[in-house]
Amino acid sequence: MKKFLKDLHHIQSNQDGIALMMVITAIVLLTTIMITFSFDSNVNKLKAYNIEDKGQAKLTAESGLQMAMARLRLYKEAFNYLEQNDAAKDFATPEVINSIWNFPFIYPIPVGKKMNQIQRDAIKKFSEDTFLQGSLKLTINNISNKINLNLLRVSLLAQAEASQEDDNDDDNSSNEEDESEFGAEGQIIKSLKFSIEQESLKDEIFQSKYFGLDPTMLVNVMKVNVSDTDSLQDDGGASSEFDQIASTPKQAPFASMSEMYTLPGWDDDLVKLVKGEFTVHGAIMIDLNKITDKMLRLLIPTITEEEVKEFFEYRDNPEDPKYFNTKDDFKRYIVEIGNVVTSKDFDETMAKFEIQGLKFGPSPSLFKIIAVGVKGRSTYTITAFVSIPAKPLIKKKKTEENTADNEEENTVDDNNNDTNTTDNDSNDQNNTDDETKKEEEQKTQLLEPRIIEIFIS
Repeated sequence: MKKFLKDLHHIQSNQDGIALMMVITAIVLLTTIMITFSFDSNVNKLKAYNIEDKGQAKLTAESGLQMAMARLRLYKEAFNYLEQNDAAKDFATPEVINSIWNFPFIYPIPVGKKMNQIQRDAIKKFSEDTFLQGSLKLTINNISNKINLNLLRVSLLAQAEASQEDDNDDDNSSNEEDESEFGAEGQIIKSLKFSIEQESLKDEIFQSKYFGLDPTMLVNVMKVNVSDTDSLQDDGGASSEFDQIASTPKQAPFASMSEMYTLPGWDDDLVKLVKGEFTVHGAIMIDLNKITDKMLRLLIPTITEEEVKEFFEYRDNPEDPKYFNTKDDFKRYIVEIGNVVTSKDFDETMAKFEIQGLKFGPSPSLFKIIAVGVKGRSTYTITAFVSIPAKPLIKKKKTEENTADNEEENTVDDNNNDTNTTDNDSNDQNNTDDETKKEEEQKTQLLEPRIIEIFIS
């Protein structure tokens, strides 16, 4: 027993190996701390790299936007030059000058197998000289094929000007009929009605939800929202729609399509129907080369489904695409090739649309720019809507026109007194009138492109 107690006491008092255990414990603790510190360092390092990549991607996307704006400024200069120099139109058509902006840009520039050595060297030198880092995708889309919803706006100033013109106009009934049929309001109602009908055929749930919906009331709601106070004599009860949801009309033009969601009666499904066909930004003309099937039906109400199909097969033929460089090119297809309407009907219809502020042509002035900068795992996207407005034309006053007409009549009467010089004087007068008309003809001049709406993601 004494021996056992003695051995136990020896074991308990033995300190051998304690230092080793302490060293092992310290190593374990330090290893844990080192791993944690190393992990945090790597995470912070990745965060720093991501922040740097995000900043570089932003700079790259902004560079793409600046490049797009520069190309649109070049397009503006080319357009104005052609408008002032008729001789230049023979070798530089709208299709040619549109190539200034309509091709996409990708960086790094891909090297094709069919490129020669000179092209390869030029791309290599460009890559070496540029400050861009990462990659860039830049596209410029023409969106001048949509009707501006702000054309619904009725202002007190416009009413005052219109009343003065009506005082000098003896027949206003035909103008009012044309406004209801060919104006923006009539076109929006027709388009919305057609879209609802087409969507109802495809979706039974949509049909049951919007069965019996009156497009006129929806358009009146928009009209009240963008028009001046007390400018509408009859809004069709649209003002009460705002009262029901305790809302107040903006009574100013739309600044963004997102404002449509705030209107009474306009839910997500209905806004989606108009987003593709309408805009809240104005263009100098609706581009004939970008019109959709709905727009074509609005432009020519008598056109059939088969004629619509044939039109797009002709215009968008992948092997031989057609480009309407003038309104006469579009007319040539509608009248001669497609045999849709007569020449007289086409001219009368287009004239009525233009009187109501809806002009058609081959020159776009409203664009959507998408610049995507990528660096590492970071992506920065800029979506900008750009407008190129036209310089306002100088309106000729009615009094000046009447004075000119009276002077012309008096001149004719005086010339009739001298039978020997009538023919010569009339010829000289016609030549002078033609020259004066050419001099006084106002050319469309584009102003500097400007960003009117921008989104960042």
